[in-house]
Amino acid sequence: MGLRTGRVGTERLAEESMELPRIAYERHNGRAYRYAYGVSSLDGREDDFINQLVKVDTRTGATRTWHEEGCYPGEPVFVPAPDAVDEDDGVLLSLVLDSANGSSSLLVLSARTLDVLARAQAPHIVPYGFHGLFTGRA
Repeated sequence: MGLRTGRVGTERLAEESMELPRIAYERHNGRAYRYAYGVSSLDGREDDFINQLVKVDTRTGATRTWHEEGCYPGEPVFVPAPDAVDEDDGVLLSLVLDSANGSSSLLVLSARTLDVLARAQAPHIVPYGFHGLFTGRA
């Protein structure tokens, strides 16, 4: 596996599946990283859509998830804390469609624990989209 051999291999990093993976790009793009964040289906169910957020520790295979019944999160975006020391010092942002309540909100999770820190209710339903974007610069 590598550039010299021209061969590609695969390695499963965790039991939890993941789509649309994101990392702490500002400090780790093109470099080694430990944590990846993404979306997946709870318990790998095929009778539902992307309905949870996932954090994978690529060293240990440990995972953390966020899930609320009837909620469909978009691609999480990692935003580092201004004084970040550790790779997962920061928050995850995800636009979530709440199908049960017919509403949308911006979900703010601790990137370390995936605990809910805040939720900003949108004034109307935001059509479901896959990708997320955050820019800290004007």
